[in-house]
Amino acid sequence: MNDYLDILSNYKNVKDVYDLIEEVQKLRYYYSTRQYDLMINHIRNLTLKYFIETLEWNSKNKEQPISYDAAYQNAENFLRTKGFTMLLQKGYDLSQHLKQEEINSIQQMNKPME
Repeated sequence: MNDYLDILSNYKNVKDVYDLIEEVQKLRYYYSTRQYDLMINHIRNLTLKYFIETLEWNSKNKEQPISYDAAYQNAENFLRTKGFTMLLQKGYDLSQHLKQEEINSIQQMNKPME
């Protein structure tokens, strides 16, 4: 699969998606330049910004990251899911960009817990 930012960039005219793209770029910059304190602070800010979604994410992903690499990867996965969820909720058809299994997986992550 392509980098999910390439896919999200097709929808950057959607304000929420544009903002999310900027969040991912900042996260990647901090990680690639090894500014781990800034990266962790950025992740904390994302946690506050997407508070409910983060609670749901963490309840479904029980293993919390214990390294910078794991924290980065977890944040990337969260933002990827969040971006595609935004588009699906707004009624966009992502089938031209994602396999049906990927769409199903994203939808599954967004089902309420029982």
